[in-house]
Amino acid sequence: MSNMKYALALIFACFLMSTFAQEELENPAEPKKIAVYVFGASEAGVNKSFGNKLLATITQSDKYAEIGDSEAFYEAFAGQKASAAQISQAAKQYGADVVCVVSMTEAFGAYSIFARLIKTADSQVIRIATLDRSLNSFADLTVASNELVGQLLGLAPQPMSQSPLVPAAAPAAEKECENKLNINEIISKIKSGFLPRLKDCSGTLAKNMALAMSPFGKKGAVPEPVSFMKECTIDGIKQKLPDGAEEYVRPIEKFLQNIMNAASAAGGSLDVKKLPGIISGLNVNDLINELKTKATNDECVVDEPYEPDEEYEEDDDEGDSGGKKDRKIVSLGLRAGFNFSHMYAYGYRGSNSIYGNSTSVEGSYNSILGFQAGLLIDIAPSSWFHFQPGVMYIQKGAEDNYGFTQTLHYIEFPLLLSFKISALRLNAGPYFGVSVGHLKYIVDKGISTGFGFDISVFYIGMFYDHGFTDFSRINGFEFYNRTLGFNFGVNI
Repeated sequence: MSNMKYALALIFACFLMSTFAQEELENPAEPKKIAVYVFGASEAGVNKSFGNKLLATITQSDKYAEIGDSEAFYEAFAGQKASAAQISQAAKQYGADVVCVVSMTEAFGAYSIFARLIKTADSQVIRIATLDRSLNSFADLTVASNELVGQLLGLAPQPMSQSPLVPAAAPAAEKECENKLNINEIISKIKSGFLPRLKDCSGTLAKNMALAMSPFGKKGAVPEPVSFMKECTIDGIKQKLPDGAEEYVRPIEKFLQNIMNAASAAGGSLDVKKLPGIISGLNVNDLINELKTKATNDECVVDEPYEPDEEYEEDDDEGDSGGKKDRKIVSLGLRAGFNFSHMYAYGYRGSNSIYGNSTSVEGSYNSILGFQAGLLIDIAPSSWFHFQPGVMYIQKGAEDNYGFTQTLHYIEFPLLLSFKISALRLNAGPYFGVSVGHLKYIVDKGISTGFGFDISVFYIGMFYDHGFTDFSRINGFEFYNRTLGFNFGVNI
């Protein structure tokens, strides 16, 4: 009989512990701190994007609150293999009461997803969930996170257009409204301002990085890329939104983080070269749907017609600052600088010459310093492709082995194709020039290549001219111009 009593007491104690654990999950006195870690996908951007979606969905359920520094927690294990227990202990150090650990296995073009909710205090698994899904877009990530969190937290399913999930029976908390916001105004200003601002910030970042890597840049002058993109983009959006709309910035921050994740390099750092392609194909419908869903549960937001001001009208045309109206199709550029030129010689010494046996010879005469100045016309059919005809005065020549200097003066006409990547220009094309002075009407033809940087209205660059015209009047010898130059200018 005594043994029976002990057995019943033990069963009752286990029941109480199980009930306590269940109540701790589903009915917390206050939101617990949670962290999310996703691993297993071959692309680092998929792991981070899905993790951010899950975190946003879980925290919007009001059962959990995000830890103070989710990014630092994630980076602690990025690119490394770790057990669930190790991840749980790390989450505990960052202040998490619970951690959601998600492993993803790719199979047959889809992902097999296995998620666990783990208490960090004792690494006990509270809940598990499984899901098989294809993840080919941000919309797929939203749907998958809804379903997975619904399993983990026992939330009622929501329509696919709604994100994130909210508890089915939880009444919305009443709040005081200093002023009413119009959701159509918020959406209009985000739709018109988000992509142009994102393009501007991306272009500025690429320009600063290119300048920092150039001989004219300063080391340490470029901020951390992800932080710069977040601050630059979000600050610009905040200026457009009406007062009191600060809480509608958070979904934008999450959406922006997904973009940064998609542009991540193998080591987790931002690959700036990926940003233009991602931005050009970006669809903001997921963000708009999330904002609309948020507004439906907000007593301080109304749904009224809104006519955008002219300054906020959407402009989808391409351009350096998000629109064609910000980019001139035809402009002028003034150029001036210095150059070093020499004559490159090919020769043949015959057997009857005073040099003895026949030999072929080649070499360069000494370089001389020259100057150049002129103007060009920049014709820009698109933001990245430019055609630049111009007219330049330029000095070329050489110094022979006896110290005699020959300087030729040219009026030169370059016809350059210029490929513009943010601040960087890559230039190439033919040129022809006519000498003036004591050697009249000698035409020099060749190819010019080079690169430069547009820094605000200023230009810094270098070029190399490879001449094809033979200047020799001696049988058996050929002389060609070779010029390396540096020029500076102003774009008007």
